[in-house]
Amino acid sequence: MFVANHCSWMDIPYVVWAILAGGGSRNYKMIAKKDLEHVPILSTALRSGGHVLLDKTNPKSQLIAYMQCVKWLKKGVNVIIFPEGKLSQTGRLGPSQNFKAGAFQMAKSVGAPIVPVTICHSHQIQPPNYLFPMQPSRRIPVTVHIGTPIPSTDPTKSAIDLAKEAWNAIAEQLPESQKPLTETPFLIDKGLDK
Repeated sequence: MFVANHCSWMDIPYVVWAILAGGGSRNYKMIAKKDLEHVPILSTALRSGGHVLLDKTNPKSQLIAYMQCVKWLKKGVNVIIFPEGKLSQTGRLGPSQNFKAGAFQMAKSVGAPIVPVTICHSHQIQPPNYLFPMQPSRRIPVTVHIGTPIPSTDPTKSAIDLAKEAWNAIAEQLPESQKPLTETPFLIDKGLDK
């Protein structure tokens, strides 16, 4: 299971490209918010690709999405999740408690490793409130760092512990302009406030 920070609509193609370029499997599913089924072209791609659509306001939809992802993970299909659940408006990683624990519980329930993915500078290409990219990506050095997999099989680690570990791994790779603010919880644990 891949988990990534999320600060631009461009994050989706960047993550997919990085996984494929790194020799990763073409066999993946994304969790996307249900609102995206109203976006032309993207909605068709999401439905035809069998990706998981989630209505965050509907508990039944959340349970169905959870079960679909567990099913995919059991079959060996990679699931790509943006555990913050929304775009960062500033490009900075938000507090770790914003990471949705359900994503990490999914991995834990099937023993799937959690791979932290850090996306740097994508918000400069296409800020969250822009419909189209405002900068050609060749002018801004967008980088995607695929981190070391975090095992989810340790019975002493809860889903919250796994979320914190993934959050710290993502935060460590971010440039200063995207690192969480120093008053953000869990920064002191890893010395990221320096």
